Amino acid sequence: MSFNYNHILNIPDRCLLNKRLTKAFFLKNFQLSTIEKKLLNTNIERMEWLSSIKPSNSNINSVKNTDIAFEEIQVIICTIPKKDFDTNAEKTAILFQKYIPYQLMVIIENDTEFIVNTCDKRINQNDSSKRTIEHHYFTSSVSKLYKNDITESFFKSLDFSGLNKTNLETTYKSYVRAVIQFQTAMITGKFEKRNQLRSDKDMIDLQTIESIENDIISLKSQLKKESQMNGKVELNIEIQNKRNRIETIKDRLIK
Repeated sequence: MSFNYNHILNIPDRCLLNKRLTKAFFLKNFQLSTIEKKLLNTNIERMEWLSSIKPSNSNINSVKNTDIAFEEIQVIICTIPKKDFDTNAEKTAILFQKYIPYQLMVIIENDTEFIVNTCDKRINQNDSSKRTIEHHYFTSSVSKLYKNDITESFFKSLDFSGLNKTNLETTYKSYVRAVIQFQTAMITGKFEKRNQLRSDKDMIDLQTIESIENDIISLKSQLKKESQMNGKVELNIEIQNKRNRIETIKDRLIK
C-alpha cells in the first residue's frame, strides 16, 4: 500500500500497528456466508490493520454501558480491484464492520481512489460479544491523484490532533462527523465543520435525498412502461415534485 494514509490521519506512532491481515483470519474466526466467502476470496487483494487507538496507548478514556462500547478504535485499510469499485467497496466495508466488534474506520482503496466508512454500532442484547449495526456512513470516492478544497478540508478534519478526545466515543464520532461533512460538501460545494447536532440533521437530510433519488429512479422506470398520456403526465409531475423537494433539502444543507 504505497499511499500513506497516516500522512492524513496523523495517528501517533504508539497507536500504529501496520499489521497485515490475512483472509485466514476471517475464515478461522467468523462464520461467513457463502456470498461473504466469495467476496473475501475474489475481491479482496490486501488488508492492513493500520492502527488501534485505545486507553493504554492514547490516554483517551473508554466508554461502555449496556448499549454501547467504545473501548478501542481500529483503522483498517483494504485494497480491492478497480472494477465495480463503488459497489464492492461498500460491500467490503460492511463485511469488516459486521464481524469485528470494535469501532472501525475502514478505508477501501484501489490504485487511484479510496472511500472511508464508519458506522453506528450497539451491543447486541442477545450476545454481548456481538454488535448491532444501526447505520453506515460512506464517503463517495476520494482521489489519490489530486486534491481540491473539499478534500483538503476533509483530510484536515481527520487529523488526530483536531479530534475531540474527551473519550473514545467523542473521538470516533469526530471521524463520523468528518464523513458526514464530506458528503454534505459534495452537495453544497463547501466543506464546513458542524457540531454533533447539525451533523445529525445533515445526515437525515442526506438519507432523505438518497431515498427520494431512489423514488425518482422507480418513477422513471414506470414512465417508460406507461402507455397512457394522462399517466405519463402524472408521473412527470410527481418526478418534478420530488426533484423540487431535493432542491429544497439542498438549500437547507447550505444554510
